[in-house]
Formats: sequence, C-alpha cells, structure tokens
Amino acid sequence: MSLLLSQTEIEKNIFEVVINFSNLQIDKKEIESSLGYPEDMIPNHFSELIDEIISELPDKCKIKAGYCLAEINKQKEKKDGLTIADKFFNMDRLVTAQIKKSELAALFVCTIGNVMENWSRQLLTNGDPATAFLVDTVASITVESVTDLLHDFIGDEMKKRNLNITNRYSPGYCNWPVSEQQLLFSFFPQNFCGIILTDSSLMIPIKSVSGVIGIGANVKRKDYVCDQCGMKDCTYRAVRSRLKSI
Repeated sequence: MSLLLSQTEIEKNIFEVVINFSNLQIDKKEIESSLGYPEDMIPNHFSELIDEIISELPDKCKIKAGYCLAEINKQKEKKDGLTIADKFFNMDRLVTAQIKKSELAALFVCTIGNVMENWSRQLLTNGDPATAFLVDTVASITVESVTDLLHDFIGDEMKKRNLNITNRYSPGYCNWPVSEQQLLFSFFPQNFCGIILTDSSLMIPIKSVSGVIGIGANVKRKDYVCDQCGMKDCTYRAVRSRLKSI
C-alpha cells in the first residue's frame, strides 16, 4: 500500500520526510504488551491513564524524519562490518549478513521531539512515577510507530526504482556499538531533524531513532532473528513475542 507521505531533497541524496500524527497507528495492545500485561488483563486504572495519554499525543508529538542514500562499497566488504560511502561501520556479523547484498544504504533518523519526555520527567518530579512510566512507554511506542512508517515509506520510494529493502538496524542493538552513531550522523547536516548527538552518542531528544536499511535488487525484509541477538529490552522482540501469542 502506497503511503500518503511526502519528501523534500534538501541536499543531494538527503531527504526530509513529512509525517503527521494522523498518519500514525498507535496500537494500545502493543503498549499494554510492552508493559508486561497479557491481552485484556491490564488494570482499568492503567488502561484509562493510557487512553488519556494517547489523547494528548497529537499536541505533544513534534515529528521529524529523514534519510540519506549512500552506496555500499563492495570492494571493501568485511564480515564484521560494511563500508558505506567511504566510512567503515563496525557492525556485528548478524547485521552485516542481512545487509551485505545491498547496493545502497538508507541511513535514517526520526524523532517525536522532547515534549513527551519533559512531561514524563515533570510527573516524576511531582511524585507520580507510575504515570511518568506510562508516558515514557507510550512515547517509546509512538517513536517506533514513526520509524515503522518511515521504513515503509523508504520501501515504497525504492520500489519506484525496482529495488527492495531489508530490515532496519540501529546502533546499540544486535551487537552494533552505539558509538557508531557518530559515523551515522556524519552523513547528515548538523542538527538534522532537530536531533543533536552528544559526545557519548546519546540522541537529544531522547525519543529518537536512527539506523540503517539495506537497499538492492536481491534483498528482502525478513523476520527479526531475536534468538541470535543479546538485547532483551528491544521493541522488536516485544512486538514479535506478542504477535506469536495471537
């Protein structure tokens, strides 16, 4: 299904994508699952709080997203990483294996801004840690929903070129060092999408996602191989687990 989104090429091969909150599909069951509750087993009080938080999302999410297209240098291919343009990314073999057949890489970033995290922090300061945790959880699910939409949009754009896309992978997951954020952000103009990268490779706003997607004629999206990854608190793992239980 083609997504009704738009993009602007702000520099050569660097695109800003317009995503409105109305484009998102926030799945309340996914939020409940990420909190550890089986389907329809969440306490009514928490369920009502989640509904209230979701109702605030349109005013509190400042969505920005974009990506950069760069060639993958096959002449410098290694099992423990990939050379994208002229930069070597020290990825784990798990990530490299999924992307190595690609001709291009889409390096992406997206964010929902800092309003939700500021709200959560204020609730915590005011002595309401439970609601603060719920706000933080809903914010995390929301930014992943934005990332899903961006991922699908990039896939649609590449179909126009008769190319396919892979799964997406982010520094800090699948044994890919978070310090590689520095290389990833070097492909973008400073403060691209309003995101600042700290010296410790933390993205500000915190509710932001970055990563890479492989692009090529002979690649495809697959199920995430969670059993091979050491990350236990991963959104992909939580969603995959919930889908298996349906």
